[in-house]
Amino acid sequence: MKKLILFVIGIIILSSAMFFTLNETTHNHKDLVKSSNYKQCLNKYEDVCEGLECGIIQGFRDINKEDYGRNLIDIAESIRPILGYKNGAKIGITILSIAFHEGKLTDEQKMLALDKISTLKYRDHDLYGMIDPTLKYIRIAHESGDKLKSTRGDLNLALIISYFQGYEFASAMIKSLACEVQGDTPEWYKLKTQAMVSLAENQLAIKQPQKALNLLSNIESNSWAYSEEDWRDYYIYSTALKAEAYLYLNQLDRSEENLKLASLALIQDKSRLLLDKRILIAVVEFKLAFKLHQFDFIEKNKDYLLSIANSTNQIRYTKMVYKTMFDYYLATNNINAFYELNLAYNILTDDFQSASYQLLISNKLKQSENNHLNNDNEQSMFLLKIGFVTLLVISSLLFLTILKIKYLNIENYTDSLTGCLNRRKFMIDFEARTTKEHAFLILDIDNFKQINDTYGHTLGDEVLENVASVIISVIGREYHCYRIGGEEFVVLFYGSTKERAIMLAEKIRHNVEDLNLCHDIKVTISGGLSYSLTDKDTYKAADSLLYIAKRTTKNIVINDF
Repeated sequence: MKKLILFVIGIIILSSAMFFTLNETTHNHKDLVKSSNYKQCLNKYEDVCEGLECGIIQGFRDINKEDYGRNLIDIAESIRPILGYKNGAKIGITILSIAFHEGKLTDEQKMLALDKISTLKYRDHDLYGMIDPTLKYIRIAHESGDKLKSTRGDLNLALIISYFQGYEFASAMIKSLACEVQGDTPEWYKLKTQAMVSLAENQLAIKQPQKALNLLSNIESNSWAYSEEDWRDYYIYSTALKAEAYLYLNQLDRSEENLKLASLALIQDKSRLLLDKRILIAVVEFKLAFKLHQFDFIEKNKDYLLSIANSTNQIRYTKMVYKTMFDYYLATNNINAFYELNLAYNILTDDFQSASYQLLISNKLKQSENNHLNNDNEQSMFLLKIGFVTLLVISSLLFLTILKIKYLNIENYTDSLTGCLNRRKFMIDFEARTTKEHAFLILDIDNFKQINDTYGHTLGDEVLENVASVIISVIGREYHCYRIGGEEFVVLFYGSTKERAIMLAEKIRHNVEDLNLCHDIKVTISGGLSYSLTDKDTYKAADSLLYIAKRTTKNIVINDF
């Protein structure tokens, strides 16, 4: 079902891209209007500019528009010194936009300007604003037949989707681009490296640290394509990501080692390819400090990290910081601070929810030139946009309705918290399959009520998710796991030997016991395993064995084989 939903989202996004392309193609005559608007913005910035900003604006005004193309690289580089100013990024966006609309630029120069504009919008925390220049970049690259730049544009669009928390769909896009990264030039290898790092970061966002490490271990072979300074930038970022991955795997020594390597390299760093590397190092260092119980460090740096969390474009950094603070306040029994922080986080996450894929479709209509509706041509184009989007929405809703009807049973049979099959599906399968030879395993988490009472239901839910994950990873696709009650799980071993059922049950128990959870919580499970015989109720038999296990030593699976 998840893949189908991602497919639907893909259709919507690609249709949106087609709409934006149609919009830009049929509105070339509006370039002069846009240029005029940007010039008015530049006038406003000139009225409030400070020091170097004023010099940059004046320097741009001194260039004739016929010379914008020839001087485009110098214009872009001139903006770099003012990026630390309040309006620095906005001034840069405005200057490059004027050059784009008024200059006689080649396709190569247009793509350079659009790439810089998108980067500056990221610096200005305007994630939605990055979409338009990126789609223009993709269109020009496709029209020019430049395979490298076309692939780079598609990758940039995938990164933007990641910023909107579309990690899995963005990962699917990046993987689909992998087959297109086939050149042997340094530029192709740089693109391959960027894709691998981005994919690894998405894997970390969805808690797949081992997959992220596998990706990051392969990028060293691409270092030859970079200058020493530029490669140091990727080395710092990828090493910090490794530190984060080892943190999730609870390999704290290796996490600390990689974090130190990244921090040492950062001291020598002068490159600006990857803008978030300092933030990434700070966030991982903060999370590692909690794991190592370095509470003085957390107390000293919490205000700084929260300020980062509240302003960064990377929502996953925000969640990492807040999660660390929640754990810290619980560990130090500071309940008042915990609830105050939780209130602030809820407000922040409400804002996150508004930044979704829907922005890629609906908000573009707000850019309609409402002040020019008296013009018949503009009014016709506005109605065309309305009709196009209406058709897109109706088609999408129809498709979603069909999918919902067809796959409703899948959702009805799945436990939303753990991803296991639910009790309703269990009753159906139990009646249908237990007429044949089978083994019945029922598992219960030991002392689960005590965990909920001590640490709260949020942590209790995390325990349930982790236990379910262990069960599913052990049994694979061969058998099914069901959650039939609060902390009770069932596995039906149909077509299995007694020995294999015992082995898998014991492996589940052992792997749960080895789980590393926050607050150093140790989780164990008890179970009853019954093998079917003539006229035997394996459900009741396994439940009785579970009762014996819970009443004796716990952390044991008893069978009646």
